[in-house]
Amino acid sequence: MALSPSLICLLRGARLKCPACGRGHLFTAYLKQAPECDACGAPTGEIAAEDGPPWLTVLMLGPLLAALTFIAARHETWPLWIRLAGLGAFAVGAVLVMLPRVKGGLIGALWTMRAKD
Repeated sequence: MALSPSLICLLRGARLKCPACGRGHLFTAYLKQAPECDACGAPTGEIAAEDGPPWLTVLMLGPLLAALTFIAARHETWPLWIRLAGLGAFAVGAVLVMLPRVKGGLIGALWTMRAKD
């Protein structure tokens, strides 16, 4: 089964690669977009993801973090400071891992929409 071009661009972006070729890097730093692909020269820096990635990251991680909070609240054998520190560290780590991938995937999806115009 072949993947659609839209899904391919989205997955390339989520892997932090250029949505056009899949070889070049999408970011020069943690969330700073490269002005263009270093492999194919596609102008990926012109695509503005703006507020979409943080919103989508919270929307994706919110239910998981809420469920973990309820589970931790019921597990009263651990001290409160361990539960709070663990949940806080997991939440921060999960957001830091997911945010660039969500931004890359959104840039890939926007790239597909731009290519169709």
